[in-house]
Amino acid sequence: MSLFIKKCLIVDDDPIVLEFFKYALEQKAEFIYLDSGKDVDRTLSKHSFDMAFIDLGLPDISGHDLIRNIKNQYPDLPIVVISSSKAIQDSITAFRLGAIDYLTKPLDQALLNQIFKKCLRQNELVTSHALLSDKVRDLSNNLIMGKNEKVLQLKEDILCLKGSELDTLIVAESGCGKELVAKSLTQQEGNGSRPYVTLNCSAIPKELMESILFGHEKGSFTGADKKQIGKFELANNGDIFLDEIGTLSLDLQSKLLRVLQEREIEPVGAGLTKKLQFRVIAATNEDLVQMVKNGLFRKDLYFRLNKMILRVPPLRERTDDIPILVAHFLKKKARNGIEKTISKEAMTYLMNYTWPGNVRELENTIENLMFMSKGNCINLPDLERLSLERDPFLEDAPAPAASANTTSPGGSLITKTIKDKAKEIGLYEAVEMLKTEILSQVTEENQGKVNKTILDLKISTNTYYKLMKPE
Repeated sequence: MSLFIKKCLIVDDDPIVLEFFKYALEQKAEFIYLDSGKDVDRTLSKHSFDMAFIDLGLPDISGHDLIRNIKNQYPDLPIVVISSSKAIQDSITAFRLGAIDYLTKPLDQALLNQIFKKCLRQNELVTSHALLSDKVRDLSNNLIMGKNEKVLQLKEDILCLKGSELDTLIVAESGCGKELVAKSLTQQEGNGSRPYVTLNCSAIPKELMESILFGHEKGSFTGADKKQIGKFELANNGDIFLDEIGTLSLDLQSKLLRVLQEREIEPVGAGLTKKLQFRVIAATNEDLVQMVKNGLFRKDLYFRLNKMILRVPPLRERTDDIPILVAHFLKKKARNGIEKTISKEAMTYLMNYTWPGNVRELENTIENLMFMSKGNCINLPDLERLSLERDPFLEDAPAPAASANTTSPGGSLITKTIKDKAKEIGLYEAVEMLKTEILSQVTEENQGKVNKTILDLKISTNTYYKLMKPE
């Protein structure tokens, strides 16, 4: 407990009370004394108090009203009631208004010391809770790792939603960390008791989804042998994270729309609705606009969800974050407390790969390397064994060039001088075609290995695919 002198406010029309406090608490506290309630607001605004002692029988204001006013402005300030009345109703009213204890006149020195210590303990709890809340908020933003401009913008957007109950849609490719964004939204509220309920919509059979979302009564359908609380009710006064929302059937989309509009649910077989307070955090890796055009997703539900959209960039658009993520995963996947390092060449290799599986694929790759690589350093040959050269799912990934005599429109740049070609089609076009020609031939020489070509030519993955993509 702190040894610093504490500051106490005493509001009592009997000055003897002040003398008693000075005697009873000796050198433990300093006091500011007021004999009425008229200057309390001004005094509280000028000083930072550790506790306040309020007489219920003040000449100009009810002690209960004064407690109410103080608590509205300073909810964490411990208040102790002083009164000559022993009426139980007075103490009950004071406690309901936020007082933490009650002293009756004549005052008792031992009891006053006990209550003084109680006030100090409450202050310590309030401070600890505030520090914990700050840590939780900091950690929530640190769940999303990286310093790339797009990642920093995402973190800023998340912080803007603090204190908001706005339904939010997270859009990202698979493996980008959609649930980390959802957790960040919840944790930044700094309330450890705030419910956070998750559901992967693609993992639940269609016939069970309504019951799982909204709950059901016993006997409401075959197999319903007991009552079940639904996910939305579990998320009351908190957040519900609906991942892969694009996989919901149109029938369930319609029911979800009504829940979002009315903020009420109807459990299966209940025959009545329940009003709830919740925030929906939905996520998808689908193009919902295209799904609306194809009749697979309700247009009204889409507009209900897109009040706030958070877009998580794929890893290929934030390759400068790869060293940060690799360092994190090397520490996270360390075996027997031994962390491996990674060579500069291996890191360059990782930064030039396209990562179709995004951060999840990177994490899995590091975990694989922790087991498969020899020694305490991951080197380029360790990565080459994993065959990460080409993204098998990228439709416009370039095929190896057929032969060295492949020509571009207007003739081969290998057989004509750059100067002549520039005169013919213009300098800019000639240079661009030369880049493509060189890229094609080096890719062929490397037997279609994109990563090796990128390393050889010292270019980025984005530059490679931009140049090789057919017009």
